[in-house]
Amino acid sequence: MKITAVRIHNLASIVDAEIDFTKTPLKEAGLFAITGDTGAGKSTFLDAICLALYTKTARLRGDKGNLIDFNGDSIKLNDPRNLLRKGKWEGYAEVEFVGQDKQLYSARYSIQRTHKKVSGKLKTAEHTLYALPDETLIADKSTTIKEVEHKIGLSFEQFSRAVLLAQHEFAAFLKATGDERAQLLECLTGTDKFSLIGKRIFERHKEQKDRLELLKASLASYTLLSDEELAAKTTQLAELEQQIKQNKKNLALAEQGVNWFKQANTLAQNVQQAVQQQQQASEAVSAIAQKSEQAKQAQSALEIKDNRNRVASINSQNDDLANKIRDLNNTDHTAIIADLSQALQKHSDALQSAKQNKQEAEPVIAKARELDNQLAMFSQSKTSTCQQIAKQQSQLNDTQQQLKQSQTSYNDAEKLKKELQSWLTQHNQLQALASDWAYHQHNFKQFISITEQIHTSTAQQKKITAELANYTEQLALHTAKVTDSQQLLQNEHTALTQLNAQQEQFNMADCDAQIKYIDYLKEQRRHYKQFNIEIKHSTQQQTHIALKLKESEQSEVALKQQLFNSQQTLKHTEDTLNKARLRASENVEHLRSQLAPNEPCLVCGATEHPYIADQNPQLNNLIADFESDYTNAKKHHELAQTQLHEQQTQHAVLVSEHAQLGQVINSAKAKQQEIKHTMQGTRTDLNDLTSEQLDARYQQLSEQKAQSFELQKQQRNMQEKLKQLQNTLHSEQQTEQQIRSKHADLTYQHGQLNHKHSELSEQLTKLTASLNTQFADTEFWQQLQNQSLDLADLNTQVEHYQQTQQQLEQNQKHLESAEQKIQHLTPLISHAQSTLAALNDELTKLEQQHNSVQSERLALFNNQEISADQYQANLSTQLEQCQAQLTKGQQAYDHAVKQRDEQTITVKNYQQRLLENDQEQASLDERYNHWFADFKRQYSDATEERITFLLTLSNDEIKAQLKQHEQLTQALVDANALLKQQQNAEKQHQTSDKPAQTEQALLTQLTDLTQAQTALHKTQLETNTVLEQHHQNAKALHTKQSELSSLQQQVEQWNLLNKVLGDATGKTMRNLAQTQTLKILLHYANSHLKTLNKRYELTAIAQTLDIAIIDRDMADEQRSVNTLSGGESFLVSLALALGLASLSSNKVSINSLFIDEGFGTLDSETLSIAMDALDSLQAQGRKVGVISHVSQLTERVSTVVHVAKKPGGFSTISII
Repeated sequence: MKITAVRIHNLASIVDAEIDFTKTPLKEAGLFAITGDTGAGKSTFLDAICLALYTKTARLRGDKGNLIDFNGDSIKLNDPRNLLRKGKWEGYAEVEFVGQDKQLYSARYSIQRTHKKVSGKLKTAEHTLYALPDETLIADKSTTIKEVEHKIGLSFEQFSRAVLLAQHEFAAFLKATGDERAQLLECLTGTDKFSLIGKRIFERHKEQKDRLELLKASLASYTLLSDEELAAKTTQLAELEQQIKQNKKNLALAEQGVNWFKQANTLAQNVQQAVQQQQQASEAVSAIAQKSEQAKQAQSALEIKDNRNRVASINSQNDDLANKIRDLNNTDHTAIIADLSQALQKHSDALQSAKQNKQEAEPVIAKARELDNQLAMFSQSKTSTCQQIAKQQSQLNDTQQQLKQSQTSYNDAEKLKKELQSWLTQHNQLQALASDWAYHQHNFKQFISITEQIHTSTAQQKKITAELANYTEQLALHTAKVTDSQQLLQNEHTALTQLNAQQEQFNMADCDAQIKYIDYLKEQRRHYKQFNIEIKHSTQQQTHIALKLKESEQSEVALKQQLFNSQQTLKHTEDTLNKARLRASENVEHLRSQLAPNEPCLVCGATEHPYIADQNPQLNNLIADFESDYTNAKKHHELAQTQLHEQQTQHAVLVSEHAQLGQVINSAKAKQQEIKHTMQGTRTDLNDLTSEQLDARYQQLSEQKAQSFELQKQQRNMQEKLKQLQNTLHSEQQTEQQIRSKHADLTYQHGQLNHKHSELSEQLTKLTASLNTQFADTEFWQQLQNQSLDLADLNTQVEHYQQTQQQLEQNQKHLESAEQKIQHLTPLISHAQSTLAALNDELTKLEQQHNSVQSERLALFNNQEISADQYQANLSTQLEQCQAQLTKGQQAYDHAVKQRDEQTITVKNYQQRLLENDQEQASLDERYNHWFADFKRQYSDATEERITFLLTLSNDEIKAQLKQHEQLTQALVDANALLKQQQNAEKQHQTSDKPAQTEQALLTQLTDLTQAQTALHKTQLETNTVLEQHHQNAKALHTKQSELSSLQQQVEQWNLLNKVLGDATGKTMRNLAQTQTLKILLHYANSHLKTLNKRYELTAIAQTLDIAIIDRDMADEQRSVNTLSGGESFLVSLALALGLASLSSNKVSINSLFIDEGFGTLDSETLSIAMDALDSLQAQGRKVGVISHVSQLTERVSTVVHVAKKPGGFSTISII
């Protein structure tokens, strides 16, 4: 994998940048530096690479996911879109690279806001991968990361360890303890799965061990019957079954006798209810007799109802016609026509006057138009002249303003020239520095740097001397502490051994098993009692429903008999109705034969008789009675069918409920049997205890368990204290070793500082002599020596001097330009003033001519300001209005004449309709009188008022009263039939199978037999449960023994694994695995260390995670890494970083490396060593980029990518 180009647009502080490694000078450079001030944006370069490839960065990865407000968007802190530059709507990072297949690719990560506006919301970032050079799209959106990982061969974590190296983690890695080193190595290599395996082994061993203890405890709960007990229980069960069978027969006989008495009581109650129903039906028929007769009369009166309604309608029409005739005669159309004729003449005179006015105004309008043309010409000339005056005046003003500005500019430039010349004269001593400031600045910086290094070296010497004395005292103190901690640790070990012996005397697993079994036993007993209650309740309901079933069967027999009777009645009424209808048909034919053609009917007066005839009312009433009897018989038959169907449905429901209750009882008994079976399968001595004894035993076990927990707490406290003492001892031993190592380091550093101080003093002497030769008498050099002047201030003074010189030159050019401009503008102003005076005279003459013509124009229309077209339009409008009024008046006159003629015709029509209505009413009254005579012969008490009242009754009311009469009559017939039927049923029951015993004796016998049967069932259930429990326990015990043998083998296997690899934190497995990982890492690191420093080699101490150094220059002496100097530690850390890169990418070729290291913390000697190491690293064929803000790197690295901060919060990138 090799990066060939990086492009950045609007990310963080960088607006636009491109770094192309295929172009000069980066193409030839194996080692290059990325430099710049702190905060300039050096790390943004690495962020852009990570974003383009993996859409995330190493810096943002560790931030929390809290929401923040980012320019109006609520996004998380670790969202890469935070890198979009403020005030920009788009940005992107693009990387071109060579993949593992040697092909060139381009990955791009872009950020945009909606609507391409800065105020828009952030859109979802786009991530794409293209194949170059044809730019074929390979992947986009979520699939891009997988494709990038495939092309590069590294995940983001592997890339950040193999390509982006941070040595500070390996400096900590060198100084860490064995356990800390294992944790850090696990984190760096991503091999935390070994810790999880170790923890899982420990947890699995504990789970299997707990299962084994629980299984052993459960075996003690299985008990079996002896052979004698088994035979006795089997015999007892057979005897109980015979007793239950005999008792069941006796119980059926007793139930039969009790049911006979219940049915007798029910039949007596039914007879009493039938008598009451018959009396109520008879009273109801008598109560509505009068209303029934009235309804029959009203039904006969319906024949003449249309006649009376027509008479009332004719009377209403006559009143309405008389009112309309009166209203029409009240209107006088002659006067209206005369008024309209006078108005029509006035409109005609007005029209003639308007035509004459329009003809007389035509010469005046022509003159007005002529004067309007002259006025328009004068206005146009005035406008043109005014525009020329305004333009000339504007030009004159601009020229005068330019002349004034040029004179002011000339005066200011002259004044500034004198001030600048004076300042340069006063600071003449800076002239020598300004001519070659870069050279002199470098010398001054070197002088100040050496001086500061000498002061720093002196301070460090004093500090190290004091630290040496302090560490000598600390070493003696910590040696004594280690001895005391070892003795205290031995005492705590003895106390913990005693507590362990006490705890082993108590079996916690057995105690927990008994407590759990007591809880289980109580719960099962509670369930068993609940099932007893459920069985008892369901049995009572089942007995009750059985009685209802017998009653239902008896009711069904009675309903079938009632259905048979109703069928006989229906058949009889149907035969009677058919015979009556036949006779009625013969009578109708006789009546029809008496009607004569073209003679009016006595009832309706019609002269045509197609099918209507006068029937016999008595015959009609008789047929109606037969029809009513048939309808009632049919309804009674349908009611009997419905009642029988409902009874059968209720009987089926009772049968279903009886069966469901049986299932409930059987289910509860099965659950009780299951509880007994389970209890027998886990039977222990606890099963024989009462509830109070179980509670006491539970309390005793809880107290023992609490005591055991107290001992365990003491053990844990003692173990924790012992662990703390061990940690304290280990910490003090480490501290003692660190103090010894620090003491040796300080001794070495003290010698190095003395040597460095001598070299710096010699350099300072030579540089001071050279500077004295050039600036011995200058004030600024003396101030720099006594440190009263800062180099930055001097740099500011020199830059100010240079800027003043440049400003003086530019001011001279400006002065000459202003003088030339003044000479050019003066004659232009004079010419513009004379032209402006001539134009003003011409404007005055035009205004006088315009005013004269304007006065003549106003006199034409009486000084009114109105146009000729408008005046002509007003006359035309007046003429049109007069014509419209004349037309409207003519239309009104014609309409009045038409209304007068229509009124005369309408009155004649209304009078004719009144005459026709009187004739029709006379005919209707004659027909009504004939009908009323016939009605009075049938009902002698009939009157006109009675007929009027009967006609007010609606057809629905009449039908309802007649229907009610029919229903009540039929109800009386039904009540009589029901009374007779119930009396017969009661008589028949009293003569059939009456029991010899009394009802009370039978009930007592039934109760005794039921209780005996319940007791037998209970004894049978208990015996059967004991036998079933015996068989289940025997089977379960055999299964548990096999399971115990298999589980013991598994526990032994997991116990062996737990001893070797397992613990609660996974530390054992982790350290064992990371020991091998450390060896592999050190192998890769040593291969890199040979090229960096051949003196040292890294090695692991035995089978531990401790690291030591083999010194080749000291006969392969093995010593601690803490004895390495600062520069040597950096080289070893760098080798470890490169080793991890090789470890992470041992299957991937990586030709690009970026080292982000704080080189600013290194002194010049260590920095020199680091740069030598990096020079040797590029010889391996890798392109190495070093990111640092140290300026000395530019002296050692030929190619530099410089990130420069600019005003406004942005940075630029340049390649040097």
